[in-house]
Amino acid sequence: METAEINPAPLGKRRAFAMLIFGFVIASFGGWIYEEICVWVLYHMVVNRGMLHLTLCPIYGFGAWGLYLLLRKVRSSALFFALSVLIASAFEYACSYLLEWAFHRIYWTYEGWPLSVQNRISLVSSLIFGLLAVLFAKGILPILRKYVRKGNAWVWFGAAMLIVAVIAVDFVLVLFSYKQS
Repeated sequence: METAEINPAPLGKRRAFAMLIFGFVIASFGGWIYEEICVWVLYHMVVNRGMLHLTLCPIYGFGAWGLYLLLRKVRSSALFFALSVLIASAFEYACSYLLEWAFHRIYWTYEGWPLSVQNRISLVSSLIFGLLAVLFAKGILPILRKYVRKGNAWVWFGAAMLIVAVIAVDFVLVLFSYKQS
């Protein structure tokens, strides 16, 4: 699937900000769904895998935008996929060591997953991350851009600001709950 450039004309600052925030929320929610499905399939239980009270995993939002910004000039979906798999795998591998060093805790493991590397990454999850990156960049963003472009810039901007405020409050509440425990 070859696609045209997602940014044919500037959106303006308010719409661009809304696009950034709404894309972040979509990817974060999609990541939360992915995590919940994995836990359900592997352990037959429901566990909130997000760090927030909201049904969001922000690392997926940052990851989706990070991969998009790094690879936005790549036209070929196959190459975009392959590079996303490699970058996401390297990032996840490095983060597993960094978080373990910083917090003396293992936040995830791929123990029992096929083709895992030291239980820190798995080819299966890396391929899924690559598919999610292609879906975000080549599917979700063009649709989101179309809607953001059509709607009132102030409405999109206001909604994005409200979302930022809600996520920020949730993040602060989570931080305070960690301090008190």
